[in-house]
Amino acid sequence: MKFTIDKNIFLEALYNVTKALSQKITIPVLNGIVIDVNKKGIELLASDSELTIKVTIDKKDIKNIDKEGKLIIQSRYILDIVRKMPSDIINFESSDNNTVKIYTDTNEFLLNCYNLEDYPNISLDLNKNFITLQSTILRQIINQTSYAMSTQEVRPLLTGLNLKINGDLLECIATDSYRLAKKVVKLNEPIEDSVNIVIPGKSVNELVSILKDEEDVKIHIFSNKILFEFKNIMLQSTLLNGTYPDTTNYIPKEFSYIIDLKLKDFYDAIDRASIITLSKDKNIVKMCIDDKIMTILGSSSENGKTKEEISIESNNKNRLDISFSSKYMMDALKVLDTTQIILQINGDDKPIIINAVDDDTVIELILPIKTY
Repeated sequence: MKFTIDKNIFLEALYNVTKALSQKITIPVLNGIVIDVNKKGIELLASDSELTIKVTIDKKDIKNIDKEGKLIIQSRYILDIVRKMPSDIINFESSDNNTVKIYTDTNEFLLNCYNLEDYPNISLDLNKNFITLQSTILRQIINQTSYAMSTQEVRPLLTGLNLKINGDLLECIATDSYRLAKKVVKLNEPIEDSVNIVIPGKSVNELVSILKDEEDVKIHIFSNKILFEFKNIMLQSTLLNGTYPDTTNYIPKEFSYIIDLKLKDFYDAIDRASIITLSKDKNIVKMCIDDKIMTILGSSSENGKTKEEISIESNNKNRLDISFSSKYMMDALKVLDTTQIILQINGDDKPIIINAVDDDTVIELILPIKTY
């Protein structure tokens, strides 16, 4: 194997594939990056056995290919080596003793490689019945829901994103049992078989970090894995086993309080109140609704108190006091691309539902916190 390439082109590909690697890898060879130089160009692949990313550098973007070949290079050093090379053009050349030389006119590195025979067989399969979404839509779906995924391994399914498809309706749900985020998108074409899968949190987070351009993403869904294909990248993830909790009845159909207010006013008031409650568990703030005035209260025996008033529109003139985590509320508000929101509530011990006035495709839910 021998080729010459622009440093920045190779570096971008390296950055993307290394997102598949994990600190928890127990098979040494999976700490490596497979570099396959062939007729298509250069294919880079990395995997932790659950998440696999493959990036193809087209032949036209490569300065020169003198010899085709395949090797597994150590990921621990390769990013730093390529990034710190003194020239914009770098050369790779492998030898028969399982080493690779990375060099320019003024310097060189000689790295030991892993044995190709030790690498597991990883197949990146495509489904003829794939779904196509624009990257901007897919990124929005993930951003508006993934924040509500659990970070606790006690209930593994809740650490993932639940993806459902029935006909032409795609629904994404995330919950950690204290909050919930739901996004519904209408597909261009219906699919024949219904889908109900759970994608690991790491996989969706790495996917969103790679999605940059406005492009079509082909989504290939199987019984035990999902593959996203876009541009020159394939990202494949195993799925979490089990049935995601049915959240259909979590969101009430009718509400005693329907409150219309400006998102920025609400967010800023909670943000300021959380300064006082920062040292307290879950950063609890209290919200008092009294006709057309909302009061946000924060208090701490160590720090003091804060009080803010916001003008609102409400369908109910009766007073309501309800407490919640300022962090959870701010997380929900951050992902709404709107200026005006609606809060829907049934009482101080019932869920708070947050909607954008001009977007009914996303619903956020937060459970209140009882204070005594």
